[in-house]
Amino acid sequence: MQKAKRLTGLFLVLCLAITFVVGCGSGDNGAATSTTSAASSSVAAESSAAAESSVALDPVELKWYVVGNGQPKDIDAVMAKVNEWLKPRINATLKLTIFTWGDDFEQKMGAKIASGEEYDITFTSNWAANYLQNAPKGAFVDLTPLLDKYAPKTKELLGDKVIKGASIDGKLYAIPTNKEMAHNWGFLVNKKLADKNGIDLSTIKKFEDIEPALKIIKEKEPGVEPFQTVVGESAYRILDFEKMVDDNVPGAIYGDGRDTKVINDFDAPETKALFTTLHNWYKAGYIRKDADTITDWQANRKAGKVFSAVASLKPGKDGEESVSSGIEWQQIDITAPMSTTREMTGAMQAISKSSHNPERALMFLELANTEPELCNLINYGIEGTHYTKVSDTKIEQTQAGIDGYNTGTAWLFANQFNTYIFNSEKFESATAKWDQFKAYNDSAKASPILGFTFNAEPVKTKVAALTGVKKQFMPGLETGKSDPAVVLPKFNEKLKAAGLDDVLAEMQKQVDAFTASK
Repeated sequence: MQKAKRLTGLFLVLCLAITFVVGCGSGDNGAATSTTSAASSSVAAESSAAAESSVALDPVELKWYVVGNGQPKDIDAVMAKVNEWLKPRINATLKLTIFTWGDDFEQKMGAKIASGEEYDITFTSNWAANYLQNAPKGAFVDLTPLLDKYAPKTKELLGDKVIKGASIDGKLYAIPTNKEMAHNWGFLVNKKLADKNGIDLSTIKKFEDIEPALKIIKEKEPGVEPFQTVVGESAYRILDFEKMVDDNVPGAIYGDGRDTKVINDFDAPETKALFTTLHNWYKAGYIRKDADTITDWQANRKAGKVFSAVASLKPGKDGEESVSSGIEWQQIDITAPMSTTREMTGAMQAISKSSHNPERALMFLELANTEPELCNLINYGIEGTHYTKVSDTKIEQTQAGIDGYNTGTAWLFANQFNTYIFNSEKFESATAKWDQFKAYNDSAKASPILGFTFNAEPVKTKVAALTGVKKQFMPGLETGKSDPAVVLPKFNEKLKAAGLDDVLAEMQKQVDAFTASK
């Protein structure tokens, strides 16, 4: 009886999914824009059909876990509005839990995944709840055969390039956020401090050019970090190597796509030069002495006590960071835009293998990606309470929004091209911003190994050993505390003893096979 009931429910879910197929624009770069101002919750006929079908579906609660600034004070009020919108459409309610960055999210999601605890959706990426490691182990549902039934608009929205880039062995295990699908690196600089001290930021064209500004800040702004580089969030990233595994494991190709030769990026000439510069800055007092032990690196930024830091950039990144931190930042682009597998897997939502309602979870993600009202509600909270509209597509946060629902993670949730923008951002409208994003995506050079995923299984023990060595030596090097002339040879000697050469050989073997098959 229960089985028959479930089959009936699934049939109705399929009927509902078919009502969603109205179509949406897509681009070759997988970053299709949507007109936020024109989109209401849904057209009347579709809403009516959804409401009629949802009555026959069993009610479900979907548990969704993401990383961010922690649980907002007003989360219950926002979820009440979300569920008021969601329940008539797919007879589901949402319970969103936002963990804090770093170990909090990693440890809690790691435990949930390892134990098989029942939940429905999790944020995953190449840097958190690691998609490339968890998906092959069976933690997430293979969405490939489900997309046409339950998320056809999302499939069209993302496009083949993004879906292929985010797939593992031809299977898609998570829905990428529709956002910028490229990256470049540079600086975020505290504009108030720069203006106050007469620093001309237009003179900074490469990494070393920022040093005179650091000297000025050190002399004139006691209590301010001239340059912030901490473990994980370090200046090392500006070298833009395309890693085979993640930042913990040596093995990468050059990020400018010059070739597909796998190298030990921790021992490249550029890396040695960078570590030497950081060590000199550390000795000069431009980097805090305890940088290798800091975990809450955001606190000083939000307090206005950081002048500059390396950051992954995109159009308007400084505006987003300004809203999130309350500090006015200016970005300085250093490297050229590149499209890599890292972008395709940089922010995703996966459905857990433990979910009792994977079809309904995917239907929710379809709505989140295609319905601006739902997307903006999750991102910004309740209109009139947490923000007010300045125009059709621009908003201003209220104090209640700043205090009670300031997620600051629009790049994380669903379809960024459907979101409002803040009035403080340097764009005339949301359309102007998203047009720049599309141009940015179009301008990016594609990696020669776009879509490649390294299978660490043949060398997994050695990969684990290399990770341990990296965590022993890298904190001192990436924060400038260690003298690379002394420490770097020891670091690489230990890497070799842990099996570096075998791991690099396996990486090269797989890269060569991938490029040969293209």
